[in-house]
Amino acid sequence: MDASTDWTEDRKQRIRAALRDRAEQDLQASRQAAAAQASAARLDEDASYDADALSQSDEAGELSGLQDDAVARQERLLAQIDGLDLSVREAAGPGAVVAFGGDHYLVGVVAGELDVDGLRIEGIAADSPVAAAIAGKRAGETFTVNGVEQRLDLVV
Repeated sequence: MDASTDWTEDRKQRIRAALRDRAEQDLQASRQAAAAQASAARLDEDASYDADALSQSDEAGELSGLQDDAVARQERLLAQIDGLDLSVREAAGPGAVVAFGGDHYLVGVVAGELDVDGLRIEGIAADSPVAAAIAGKRAGETFTVNGVEQRLDLVV
């Protein structure tokens, strides 16, 4: 598919599916890491332990909490992905696919680079400075972030 044409809601749904797949994989990995840390933190109450074992258990417990936070972040990300309105649109905002500087982005969710239909696309957080600068803008309009002016080449 040509990166600048053939934009349909179906194509945007394939982007959502790719984002969900990655987020679900990351969530599963976070859950496994959290379970492993929680297991490492548990000590048999009937046994005696030296200071090193107790210290390691405490550290594993702290890491378990961090892993639980990662699980919660991944769950919020999935909810954000599911909540995006991906209808084709003319103005930039959450759910829009935009292109500038030779790159394509989905506005409304943080995501690393994905390949969908041969197109490399990344996510832009809805509360980021870039999202604020392009909000409501249409293809052909310019915006400035960090003193650099850019032109929106695509908004769908």
